[in-house]
Amino acid sequence: MNYLLLAAGLALAAPAGAAESTVTFRTADGCAIEAVFSAPAKGSYILVNTHGLGSNRSEWGPLQTAAAERTHGYLSLDLRGHGGSRSCNGKPVNYRKFTRADWAASWRDIEAAALWLREKGYAPGRLVFCGASIGANLSMKAAAEGAVKPAGLILLSPGLDYAGVRSLPYIRTEMLIAAAPTDQYAWQSSLRLHEAAKEKKFLSDFLDGAKGHGSGMFSTPGFIKALLDWLPGL
Repeated sequence: MNYLLLAAGLALAAPAGAAESTVTFRTADGCAIEAVFSAPAKGSYILVNTHGLGSNRSEWGPLQTAAAERTHGYLSLDLRGHGGSRSCNGKPVNYRKFTRADWAASWRDIEAAALWLREKGYAPGRLVFCGASIGANLSMKAAAEGAVKPAGLILLSPGLDYAGVRSLPYIRTEMLIAAAPTDQYAWQSSLRLHEAAKEKKFLSDFLDGAKGHGSGMFSTPGFIKALLDWLPGL
């Protein structure tokens, strides 16, 4: 199903005023992960946000603001080796030195985030994993292999293979895929993922008409609104 992005700005409710706090949790393989958390209103979703390579959780700011205005919560994490998540098993880590094995293990950061939320009493059925670029691939892997199964996935500029983290093996139901036509690799990858999901009879919606890569698409008018409008259908 293709969505036509609106040219108008966001038409959202008044801000919910939810407080944001910095939290930390540990992965199954010993990495200390730092994140920001804002609680949802009862019955709303929590977006578990994972950034792209070399970035950090701050890239999710525009989506966090819009989500909070609709009373959704969020948990935006710094992947291991990025931002405030610089320690694994007591040793410093930096993504610039990552091997493919290090990237492949990074999905554990998302699993740890989901487990932290479950321990706080939030049901997996209210979680939505959101990922940008390699964060999209890692979110898919976490949803497929992790201990907590989310209600759905929002994938911004996923790739068939980023740093050895593939996406096709982890297709699951309830996915919203978004990519910009000018972002050739992500665009072609997204089309392939969308078609593969339909071939497997999984629910996969496709959002087109944006510009930029990953969270860079947030500046496209109407893009964030379209993402959040998708949530009630889960």
